[in-house]
Amino acid sequence: MERRRVQTGAPWETKIGYCRALQAGNHIYVTGTVALDANGDPHAPDDGYRQAQRCLETIETALAEFDASREHIVRTRMFVTDIERWPQFGQAHSEFFGEHRPASTMVEVRRLIGEHFLIEIEADAVVDAVTSP
Repeated sequence: MERRRVQTGAPWETKIGYCRALQAGNHIYVTGTVALDANGDPHAPDDGYRQAQRCLETIETALAEFDASREHIVRTRMFVTDIERWPQFGQAHSEFFGEHRPASTMVEVRRLIGEHFLIEIEADAVVDAVTSP
């Protein structure tokens, strides 16, 4: 089975040894994504809604590398540092997906890779056919 990978150049990719997204057959896996701005700094510190939006935008950008989009996402996992903020995270998730609702999980974790990150989202997608590079 052919595998295709997307790298973004983020420093964590080489330090930890992962890629932003991987396509294996008609399945696409997008790694856990935190909210970074264009400079690589935390996006919207202390704003759960805007951080969730940014994570989902980053995921969609990665999917575009495989000619896929949010409609292909079948599952998301949200790791949050404060479950009491679930309405903020949930609102961003609901608005992003509209009627294309994936299976989803939200769990509280003690902390993420940086102190200003409130949420990390990973996604799995399925496309109808494998596209050639």
